[in-house]
Amino acid sequence: MDVPGYALVTGAASGIGRACAKAFATEGAAGVALLDVSKDGLAAVKAEIEDGSVQRHRESGQRLCQVEVHEMDVTNEDRVDEVVKEVSQSFGRLDYVINAAGIAMKHEGGAAFVKTEDWQRILDVNITGTFFVLRAAAQIMLKQGPIHSAIDGRPLQRGSIVNFGSILGVVGITQSTAYTAAKHAVIGLTRTASEDYAKDGLRINAICPGYTETPMTTKNPLVLQAMEEKVATAVPMRRMGSPRELADGVLYLAGGRSSL
Repeated sequence: MDVPGYALVTGAASGIGRACAKAFATEGAAGVALLDVSKDGLAAVKAEIEDGSVQRHRESGQRLCQVEVHEMDVTNEDRVDEVVKEVSQSFGRLDYVINAAGIAMKHEGGAAFVKTEDWQRILDVNITGTFFVLRAAAQIMLKQGPIHSAIDGRPLQRGSIVNFGSILGVVGITQSTAYTAAKHAVIGLTRTASEDYAKDGLRINAICPGYTETPMTTKNPLVLQAMEEKVATAVPMRRMGSPRELADGVLYLAGGRSSL
């Protein structure tokens, strides 16, 4: 996938974030910083990545992947700024940022009955948190030189940021008021930020997954049942996506294979 640099992944303790972090290490990234609110989850993913990195080093000589963990809530502005700066200083640069942290919630009765605290929490994590991380990372990336391709040595971008939207960023479904609004906002943020910095060699993209099998979508039996019904009637392939499939798309957008 041509991702030789250093990556930072939020929501890295499980689901899509975990898959993205492991994929960067597998494809040859020099280092991966794992950010999440779950201390135990971070430790588990770190161990998985390091074990895999050692095995690949023994089998093929691939360099070992440097792994850092940072327990962090993306809604904490000061902590986000602190951690992103720490990661860039530890690695020496910051090449790829993946905004995979997110939460979802159903609102019984629809928009008329959404609790204000639920609305605010969903927006705080899904859009404001994404903005905080994007802003902190962009300030660092704009000051560094371009990374060079591991395949042919050509200069690529100064940095690449991939935000996670959702299919609900372009459509709406019942009882998902706050999540749908937040994911629409993520797409808007991505579009305007990409226009700001494309000329400076900073690429910003978004991926909008459909129904994906993650802990967030499967831990609630009612949510899982609703998703399975939707998949059976509205998804041509008649199955959910997997986190690894999304990670493949993330690595494509982050790396040198999509340099334009």
